[in-house]
Amino acid sequence: MQRRQFEEISDELYEMVIETLLRKGVEYQKDNNVFSNFEENAKDLDLSKYQIWNIYFNKHIKSISNAIKTNPEDPTAKEMPEKLQGRIVDAVAYLLLLNGMISEAKK
Repeated sequence: MQRRQFEEISDELYEMVIETLLRKGVEYQKDNNVFSNFEENAKDLDLSKYQIWNIYFNKHIKSISNAIKTNPEDPTAKEMPEKLQGRIVDAVAYLLLLNGMISEAKK
């Protein structure tokens, strides 16, 4: 793959990640707190918000791994209900959320 093509698909993915964060974030946040879902579940389960984040993140990573294990040469050959790209978008979005949590904790 040529550098320019890689940059183009990376830009497209980034746009999908931001759109996903904006669209799905509204469903999960409370009182304009982006991390409220993590914090409330952490309180309910006596865990940290980072542990809750890890559980959610690992769900996406396991799904990606399973697609690769199912067909190592072409993980998209047997698409699950959610396409592989969607799982990648969600995983990147969760990494951005973790970055936000860490940034918030440093203040």
